Amino acid sequence: MNTLNSMETVIIDVWDETPDIKSFLVNDVIGVLPNPGQFYELRIFGRGEIPISYGNYYDGKLLFSIKNVGYVTSYFHRLRSGDKVGIRGPYGNGWEIHDGRTVLIGGGIGLPPLSSYIERMIKMNRKDIHLLYGARTPGDIVYKEKLKKWKDLFRVDVTVDRGDETWDGNVGVVTTIFNRIEWKDARFYIIGPEVMMKFAVKELLKMGIDEGKIYLSMERKMKCGYGICGHCNIGRFYVCRDGPVFRYDLIKDIPESFH
Repeated sequence: MNTLNSMETVIIDVWDETPDIKSFLVNDVIGVLPNPGQFYELRIFGRGEIPISYGNYYDGKLLFSIKNVGYVTSYFHRLRSGDKVGIRGPYGNGWEIHDGRTVLIGGGIGLPPLSSYIERMIKMNRKDIHLLYGARTPGDIVYKEKLKKWKDLFRVDVTVDRGDETWDGNVGVVTTIFNRIEWKDARFYIIGPEVMMKFAVKELLKMGIDEGKIYLSMERKMKCGYGICGHCNIGRFYVCRDGPVFRYDLIKDIPESFH
């Protein structure tokens, strides 16, 4: 049910992921099973609307993880269980589930959209996944419990830009652990800050990865969800309508992409 009008839903639960990221579990009142990597428009009536990719789908419930970065998101961070919000979607394309291996590369709040892909693969009993995830500090890592569970099912490598006394893992940006990638024939799905995606692609190309096997989620500046408002255009594409996931070789020469 893709309409411009929000449907009202109720927040079932809310919890802190990090100091500036909260997760919200809401009822799926729309009743459409979303594809991994798709997004919804969430609304606080009287305050505004934001586009957010979902993190998981649990038998009629949707998980969203929202970072406090502005006016509308600050109001979402004030919500509690039982509060009502508007929802419409799902919109866009997403991560294609294919028959081969997949290397997932995420940064910061980019992990939730990858989580929707991972959880779908787990339900299909697929374990041909390698996740590489980077965060600024140990305290900024989202989905800590999920990461523990995933490590028992497939390869997971986590790094932080700055460690502390609690951290005994790798310290450095996510590209510093690319030497752990063994599958050169895989598809590569990338999402995170634009600078992170830019350098991730450069490193993959140096490693000989084919341009046609690299996919990027270009979630940014999305607003309406229909390609009407024009906020999210990159070249001839609208991120909300034609994306948010794009194959790298289709957008590599567009200056507005992530250069």
